[in-house]
Formats: sequence, C-alpha cells, structure tokens
Amino acid sequence: MDKATLLCGLAALAAALPALDAALRLRRLAAPRGDARPPEAGRAPGRLLAVIPSRAEGARVGDLAGDLKRGVVDVMVLLDGPDLEAEARLRADGVKFLSKKSCGPSKGHALAFVAERLAKDLEAYEFILVFDADMRLPEGFFRDLVVPAGTEVFQLPVRPSGVPGPGAPRVEALSLAEALEDDLARDAEGLPVRLRGKAMGFSPRAFRAGPAAATRTTVEDSEATLALLASGFTVRALSGPMAFDEPSGESGAMARSRSRWFAGQLKLLFTGFGDLLQIATRSPKGAFVLAADLWFRPRIVLLGTLAILAIVSDGVILLLSSNGTWTAAARASGRPASGASMLLLFLLLLLSFEAKATLVCEWLSLAALRRRIGYPPEVPHVSLSDVLSSLSMWVGAALRGAAAPSRWHRARPPR
Repeated sequence: MDKATLLCGLAALAAALPALDAALRLRRLAAPRGDARPPEAGRAPGRLLAVIPSRAEGARVGDLAGDLKRGVVDVMVLLDGPDLEAEARLRADGVKFLSKKSCGPSKGHALAFVAERLAKDLEAYEFILVFDADMRLPEGFFRDLVVPAGTEVFQLPVRPSGVPGPGAPRVEALSLAEALEDDLARDAEGLPVRLRGKAMGFSPRAFRAGPAAATRTTVEDSEATLALLASGFTVRALSGPMAFDEPSGESGAMARSRSRWFAGQLKLLFTGFGDLLQIATRSPKGAFVLAADLWFRPRIVLLGTLAILAIVSDGVILLLSSNGTWTAAARASGRPASGASMLLLFLLLLLSFEAKATLVCEWLSLAALRRRIGYPPEVPHVSLSDVLSSLSMWVGAALRGAAAPSRWHRARPPR
C-alpha cells in the first residue's frame, strides 16, 4: 500500500467518527423530547450553599450575591487572589467570603480551597451550587428549582442575559442553545451529560469527588465530568430554572479566554483517558457521545476542516479522472485498473461522503434546533460573516495557546 492510499485511509477512518457523532446528535435533536426516560418525581431541595469563585471580578460579584440572597440559600464567595473592590462590596452587603492569597492556577484549585476550608460544614447542605461571578438569576429562581429524586449532580440551563453582538458572540449563543437542547435529549435517553461550568449543583460527596478534585487540567468542568461519571455518579440536565450569563464579549477577548482551553483539552485526553475507559465498560455508546462532546470541539473548526477535506477529495478524484491517470495505467498493463488504484478511488469517495454527510447532519441539526426555539433575541440569526468571525477567533486562540503551551497547564493565561 503506497503512502497516498494509507493517508487517505486514515483520513477516512478519522472522518467516520464526527460523521457518526453528527448523525446521533441529529437523531436526538429531531426526535420528540421526553419519551425515552419515564417521568420522575421531583422536589424542592433542602438547605443549599451557593459558591461563587471570583478572580479579579471587582464589585460586580456582589450583583450575583444579591440575587442569591433573595432565596433561602447560604452564599459563599471565594476571592481567588487579592480583590479589594470585591471585598469592600461584599462587606457592605453582608456577604460571607473566603480570600485565597494567591490566585489560580485554575477554578478546580479554587473549589478545592473551598472544600478544604469548609470541611465538614459542607455536610450540612443537600446541594452545593456553583455559579460564575458574571451570572445573574431571575426572580423566583429557587422557587422553581426542582431536583429529581436520587440526583447528586445536575446542570442547570444557561443562556445569555442580553442580545449577543455580531460575529463570534452570536455563534457562541447558538452553540449554547444547541448544547442545552442536546443535554436534555441526552438526559432523556440516559446518555452522559457534560458539566458546562456554570450553574451546576452537587451533593457534598459529589462536590469533593468532582469539581473540588479537578486540579490536573485547565478544563476543570470536563475533568470533573469524567471523574464523576467514572465514579458512578450520574449528571442530570434540568430544564429549569434558567440562569443568565453575561453575553460573550468581542472576538479578541473571547480568543484570550479560550486560549488556555486548547492546552487543557489536550492534556485531558491523557489524564482523563482512564476515566473514559471506565465509562465505556458500562456504556460504550455513552462513552463515545461524551468523548465526541469533549474533543470534537470547537465544532466550527472541525466542520471547516471537513469541508476542506471534501473539496480536496473531490478535486483529486476529478484530477485523476480527467488526466487519464487510472486509464493510462490500465492500458499500459493490459489489465483493468489495479486493486491499489481502485482502493485509493474508493477511499477518496468514502472520505468525501463522510465529510459531506457530517456537514449535512450539522445543518439539519441546526434546522431542527431552530424549529424548536425559533429566533429569540438572545439567539439571533447567524450569518456567514458571524461564522467566519468565530472561525477567526478560534484560530487566534489556538495561535495564542501555541505561543506558550507550558503555561496554560499551570497558571493564568499569558498577557
């Protein structure tokens, strides 16, 4: 087998995985919701502790703390590093807080600090809720919070609090909306749900085993998801109440915040592989769906790569057919085209088909999503210009991450 055939075969094998993932997601999003898992009884949870990790957020962390104090919930803000402005606001508002002298290197270390400081006090709570400092909660949030019986880990729905600006923020809002619908569909089918990092709830036992132990990478939420599922916990996706996230900023700011994500995802592939294998022993399909959700991202870059592969494959087939390469080889030998030539042609056709099938399934998935949610202000129409802006943002983030790869595993992003 020559090198061209081998490379084409490997590419076709790799392209089959996102094609399968896209087909499964299309089936989930297009199917009626709620039929796979029987209805479960739920109840309002007991005593709650809301934890807000905050690094250099300033006085605005008090806004979320104020939202939380409207409910029957204890609030604890963790100041991850010095923040005099936040301290002044929290003292004035009577909000309890812990102060960590040195910041970082990740949110997992910050939550581990909380677990260590509170120690056995965590056992007094039924659930520990984790919110980001830039979030807001609507009136009646805790009145509407209902948790299914037996749940120890749950992910609440999150959407932008306003209208995202043009470019990458609009693509991000659409991706968040699709993730919400897919999480609910996966939960209905009994498939693994990934923690999204915002508005999460944990029993004290799960808090210690998951977020407070996710200190090996800079993608703490994905790391915690793998650890919890491998330990036998089930992450549930709740349909409400809705928490609001600050809309994503301009593309440059988004690229800076996502640079460290690349290195963390790469490291997670090695540190979390054992957990993924444990999950696969119980549910191979669930492990595949989770792995695709974790590592087939950013999806816009993946889809762009597949589009290029489809164009190149078609171009090579057209080129070899038009210049008579296969026909000339067959005439020279006096025999039909060789098996190697036919194998290369087959692999090129297969690669082109897989890439196009993935793109079609993704488009149909978005169409199914739009039929379900419409075009609300927080998830507006996404134009080609928005898509190109998002793609540019992710490329910029990858380049920033590659410029200082070792620092992304340990500490704050380089400035």
